[in-house]
Amino acid sequence: MSGEAVYISSRQNPYVMRVASLSENKGRAREGLFKFGGFKLFSEAVACGIVIERVILREDAAPRLEGEVRRIMPKADICVFSESAFDKVSDEKSPEGIITVAKRIDKITKIATIDNIANLLPPDATVIALESLRDPGNLGTIIRSAAAFGIDTLILSADCADVYNTRTVRGAMGALFSRRILITDDFSALIRKLSEGGRRTLAATLSPDAETLGSAELLRTDCVVIGNEGHGLSDETVRACTNAVIIPMRSGVGVESLNAATAASIFMWELTKNEGRSL
Repeated sequence: MSGEAVYISSRQNPYVMRVASLSENKGRAREGLFKFGGFKLFSEAVACGIVIERVILREDAAPRLEGEVRRIMPKADICVFSESAFDKVSDEKSPEGIITVAKRIDKITKIATIDNIANLLPPDATVIALESLRDPGNLGTIIRSAAAFGIDTLILSADCADVYNTRTVRGAMGALFSRRILITDDFSALIRKLSEGGRRTLAATLSPDAETLGSAELLRTDCVVIGNEGHGLSDETVRACTNAVIIPMRSGVGVESLNAATAASIFMWELTKNEGRSL
């Protein structure tokens, strides 16, 4: 659909209410849509082939942004919201005046059964797995780092933060649009399946038999498994892994563990550092 932009002034308009519902996981699941703010993310979504349902512009920003939106997406369905209506649907404190409503991404897949993992995960895929990572900002940062370091696939337990959460999308900075993300209800079983299939799975955990990162080289085909920000990996998942690995740290006051996103970035660098990429 294209043509002149539609103007909506009321906060109670049904479409405004529909877009506002996308702030919640249940609303996103019901509608099959998600939203994100910012012109840069809109541009990257279009470049990655994400299906855009509608672009919403705040009334005061429309004169400045409508031409730019149509330059990138000539047939964009644009809706102009009054400031009041826009505030109702915006999740950001300092929005740019543009919100994109998009359909869910094909490369993000909920795995119905772990038996089909071989079809979803090519043998040459570079993989990192995340269990019970609850903070959307951490998840978004890890997705962004995955793109930077050339990790093409992330495996998530179903109780991780929602990948379509506004904070996750913003933290990923467009990388969400290009990564393969597999989500499973049976995380430890999937990790065990990878281990049985010949892929070395490394639990990032402090255990007596854990190898220190640096003493043994990580291989491109390894899958590092990172756990919850506060509690780490479940015992079942640790048992499903073929090895354990830790990042050496200096001891001292306040030094107990690394932030999950920081640890993930270090592991991803180690997985891909020998590939000759320009990072």
